[in-house]
Amino acid sequence: MNTRRINLPFSVKKPILACGADLKGAFALAEGKNCILADSFGDLSDLDNFTEYALAVRACTKKTGIKPQVITCDLHPNYFSVHFAEDLQLKSSGLKICRIQHHEAHIASVITDNKIKGDVIGVAFDGTGYGTDGNMWGGEFFAGGLNGFKRAAHLEYIPMPGADMAVKEPWRMAASYINNAFGNTLPSIVRRWNSADLKVIKAMISKRVNSPLTSGAGRLFDAAASIILSKDRIRYEAELPIELEKALTVNSGERYGFDIERAGGNFIIKTSVLIKDIVKDAEAGTDKGLMSCKFHNTVAEMIVETSARLGKKFKIEQVVLSGGVFQNKYVTARALNGLRDKGFKAYSHRDVPASDYGIPVGQIAMANKRAICV
Repeated sequence: MNTRRINLPFSVKKPILACGADLKGAFALAEGKNCILADSFGDLSDLDNFTEYALAVRACTKKTGIKPQVITCDLHPNYFSVHFAEDLQLKSSGLKICRIQHHEAHIASVITDNKIKGDVIGVAFDGTGYGTDGNMWGGEFFAGGLNGFKRAAHLEYIPMPGADMAVKEPWRMAASYINNAFGNTLPSIVRRWNSADLKVIKAMISKRVNSPLTSGAGRLFDAAASIILSKDRIRYEAELPIELEKALTVNSGERYGFDIERAGGNFIIKTSVLIKDIVKDAEAGTDKGLMSCKFHNTVAEMIVETSARLGKKFKIEQVVLSGGVFQNKYVTARALNGLRDKGFKAYSHRDVPASDYGIPVGQIAMANKRAICV
């Protein structure tokens, strides 16, 4: 367990326990302007990790003397951290519970980390998080502040054939993105996959069998890396995106294409052109280092161009970046530079982790604004 003390730019109205997310277990206790963030518990679905997490919450509460009057957690109904929060509420008379959407908490964490005032365009790019529409989010743009956010843009939804298996076997996401881009006339690159397996994947997608929709940037990274690096399975979380960043050995200003469309008052980033361009390069035997560079440049440009449109629409001049994707130093630096070139004040994380380990800080910031804390 790692612990760090965060000096909040506001004073919490009531003592708060924030339970964080699940894949990267973390929690935080806040009283006044003092916040103690404890992280590095790993995946809470592992019994040993969850046991350590639960014991640490109790030990930290006892050591600090902070007696929470509010507990805040994620929206996901199946998170172990959420069940932990609900159990605490049942056992503690008068304890209020406040549920915060995963990516809004990400944005609130970077706002708090940088002590930002006023509204922002918030970019939350990660693997997954439970959305208010029941889909898996992760390529999100918000407009607003700690008082409330509007989901203003996102990556288009793509099916995840096999659900969690699509994370463990990224070729499934590659196949899903290719299917979305090419339809029934699939490119020759799919021949590297077992035809029977590919047929099953296509059937799962078309019939929406165990294929939840995702807008996750992490899943886009998985698909691109699987195609570029010709790798189908992983041994640890985010293995292929990490390898794809390491493969970036060519310094080029080139990028792939993408489209931004308006739908229902929001902007949707369409990926078909991007996938077709990557496949074209892969089939032509283009250098993997160059392909990696072009893909990373594309992601950064998606962030800059979408933020520019939202900034104009909402008249906001500040942009913040949060989520696991922004552990990628290249994408973060290129996006920040591009945003600043557009005239934005652009921020990423300083003391609070960009990954889910920073989620509890954002949960505290947003819970503190809710009426439940008054």
